Amino acid sequence: MDPRIKRILKTIEEKFATRLLVKKVAEVLGLSVSRFEHLFREEMDCTFTTYVREVRLRKAEPMLVDRIKRVEQVATDVGYNYARNFTRDFTKRNGKSPSQSRALP
Repeated sequence: MDPRIKRILKTIEEKFATRLLVKKVAEVLGLSVSRFEHLFREEMDCTFTTYVREVRLRKAEPMLVDRIKRVEQVATDVGYNYARNFTRDFTKRNGKSPSQSRALP
């Protein structure tokens, strides 16, 4: 795997809750946006945005199971600005809403 992509994957895992912009990431790597997007898709078989979304949704799952925080807070904690977008993405990915997932034993 390209070391630049490894570096970005590590950054995503560590800073998934922050605003991660393709333009800024490309800039940090010294690449154009189009070159970065092409390289990322080539290495990861998905777009940068899709990968970040998947990481955020994966990180949210244990938070929902714990039931300590409200769904809205979990959404914010994993980097979503709006709980409705989190709920939409989570439901699309998992086939059930965050609240439904949390209700399961």
